[in-house]
Formats: sequence, C-alpha cells, structure tokens
Amino acid sequence: MFENMDIGLKAKLKEFMKKFGIDSSVVKDKIFENFGNYVVVSNIIKKDFKDINKISTNGAHGIDGIAICINGRLILEPQDLNRLGEDEKLKVEIVFVQSTLRSSFDSQKFSSFVDCVVDFLIGKLKINPFSEILDELLNEDNNYIDNLVETPKISLYFLSGKTSHTLDSDFISSQKNKITSREDLKDKFRLNDIYFWQKDEIKSAYDRIPEYHKVNLKLYRNIQLESKPDIEISLLAAIKFSGLKKLILNTEGSLKEELFVENPRFYLRGTSVNLDIKNTLDDHNLRPYFIYLNNGLTILCDAIERHPIQQDIFTLIYPRIINGCQTTHILYEKYVEDPDTLEDLEIIAKIIATKNKKMKEAIIFAANNQNAIDKDLQALNEFHKKIE
Repeated sequence: MFENMDIGLKAKLKEFMKKFGIDSSVVKDKIFENFGNYVVVSNIIKKDFKDINKISTNGAHGIDGIAICINGRLILEPQDLNRLGEDEKLKVEIVFVQSTLRSSFDSQKFSSFVDCVVDFLIGKLKINPFSEILDELLNEDNNYIDNLVETPKISLYFLSGKTSHTLDSDFISSQKNKITSREDLKDKFRLNDIYFWQKDEIKSAYDRIPEYHKVNLKLYRNIQLESKPDIEISLLAAIKFSGLKKLILNTEGSLKEELFVENPRFYLRGTSVNLDIKNTLDDHNLRPYFIYLNNGLTILCDAIERHPIQQDIFTLIYPRIINGCQTTHILYEKYVEDPDTLEDLEIIAKIIATKNKKMKEAIIFAANNQNAIDKDLQALNEFHKKIE
C-alpha cells in the first residue's frame, strides 16, 4: 500500500491502522495525515492521543492538523476553556501539522504550509473550531489574557514520509522570517520552532508514545495482595509526595487532567470535606498524620511491573486515579502554593492492575459508591457521648 517507503515506517503505519481500525481502502494520503497528527500531538501532550479526528482540519487548505494546548491539556472546542481555573496561570502552545507522501521534497508545499499558518493566526483563514477557540482565548473581554504567564508559542511540524532531504539553512530562515517579521503577530505569538521530520524522526517520535503511559514510583511499606482471576497484581502502599509528583504532574508542572478520565467525580473545590483536607495540610501539627486522616488514592492500571533490581520501585502502566480526585487536586494546590512543604508527606494508595473491562467498571463503581454518614458522625460529638 505504501510503496517506496522505509520498511520500518511502513510497519508503524500498519500498526497505527490496526490500532484505530482504519481500512486499507482509505486513501493513503489521508491515512498518513492522520498518522502524522497522532504522532506529533501525542508527543506534545505526552500521552497516547486517540481522538485524532478532533485535531484534523478536515481538508482545510495547507494545514492537516491543529492542536491548541493549554497547560499540557488539549482544548478541542471553545467550551473546554470553561474548565480552566478562574485564576489558573496559563501557558499556551498552538501546534500546526502538515504531512506529505511525495517522493521528493516539495519546497512550495512547505512554504504554502507556513503561509497558511500565518493566514490562520491573523484571522484571514478560518478553520473551526480552532479559530473560535483562539478568538475566545485572545478576546480582551475575557480574563484568559490576564492569566497568561508568557506569550503563546507556536510550533510547526512538516512531516515527509518518503524523502531524505536536508533543509537549506537559508530556506528555513526565510520561512521562520514570515512569522517573526510580521508586526501583527509580534506581540501576540512567539515562534517556538519549525520542525522538519522525515522517516527517522517520525519513527523515533512514534516509538516514544508508549513510554508516556509508564511511571516509576517508589512505594514505601508496600504489601502485595493475593492474586485473583483478572487481577494479577494489586498493592497497598504508602507513597511520598516527592514520588507522587511523577504520576500527577506533566512536564509543564501542571496537573495531568487525563488521570481522572475514569473518575466519576470532578474536582468540587470548596466543599466542607475539601476544606478539611486543606486544613490538615495547612496545619503544621496535623500534616504528619495526613496518611491516617485521609482515605488516600485508588489507582487503576493496565499492568504493574516490579523493578528487576531496585527494591520498592514499581512501574505503573497506563495509571488512572479512580478515587481521590479531591485529594489530588488539593495536594496540587498546596504544592503550587508552597512546593517544599509536601516533599515527605505520605499518602496511602490502593493500586490495582487489570485489563478486564467489566472488572474495571466494577472497581470504579465500588470505589465511588459510599453511604453518606453525616448524621452518624454526630455520635462523635462530645455532647452526644455524655448523653449516652
């Protein structure tokens, strides 16, 4: 199907098609376009991005894919901006992708790609929902601009699957100059870089994607529970926050929202329970007892692997926090407020590995199905004790 292509890249394309259920009857240029969008954006957000249609421009001239990323999170429609915290400090990156299967380097196609990106940024080329998101984000009447910590950066990726070409430095400088020299873009955006990926760069980027779903954690005082059918390994453990950061923070230092994709509860902010968690963290005397005063986290994984040499080190593969969303968010807020306070704080965790879909659903339901006990808690009141 993909004639005259590097055999290793062809194998990865076939693996991609199988993963996404893409039939071989689909036009090969469209397959490679989706493949290019998938590889680039997965590497930008550091996770296996499966909603490839959400970043496609659906045939818009000169640009195959656009990804608007804020604090490591993809914004796929204007409504997603409402999920940003009211006072959340924002780092914005806008990524543009163009892919080609032409057997020789086409400088005109490359140049046209850059021209279309410029037209998009100045509002001449409208590609929705991306144009709508950008208009909302940069609207002076909203507070998003006030929360920016830096000028939004833009990155361009041109992927060529069949060439072995070296870009002339003068050519790439002239393309960059199209963006950096424009007065109407100078104060709105800053160019991060223009990337030219051929077979070796594309293959390397594709191979990096599975690693984004692995995290190595040191689990203090861990106990392995007895294996059951469909649950090969599960652990009860204490995790220090210094290690938990590897799980919950992305490379930008923001919370990984994708960790909670299977958690039925959103962050509820100022509830009485959440305030109690915060007060425990704020209280110098109570903080050492956090592991006893908090229910901790339930983490569901596809697999758990013991480190072959290092004791108490475990690799969690595709971890999700299915219970403990409130605790994690408040820990993160305290970390942002005072990064050094929580380093030695211990959190209790139940970590379960299963690939069985029905078992996953049952565990998620059970972990979040709790009886309300507000009235029963009154029995702990000193007055009620005296009456009894």
